[in-house]
Amino acid sequence: MEFNDIHIGMKCGSKKGSGTVTWVDGSTRTIYMSNSTNNNCFEVNFEEIIEDPQVHNREDTYY
Repeated sequence: MEFNDIHIGMKCGSKKGSGTVTWVDGSTRTIYMSNSTNNNCFEVNFEEIIEDPQVHNREDTYY
């Protein structure tokens, strides 16, 4: 995945959790995300984004 592929409204997973992209700062390669469950905002560096095409929450269970 390239940095330019990230856009507002996209669902992403990261080492800090998963959420919806709310803002992208190209100068610092920082992505601001909103948590899906409680709307808390957090920031991650582009390198922390998980390239898995499926976003999983911590609450998800696997069968």
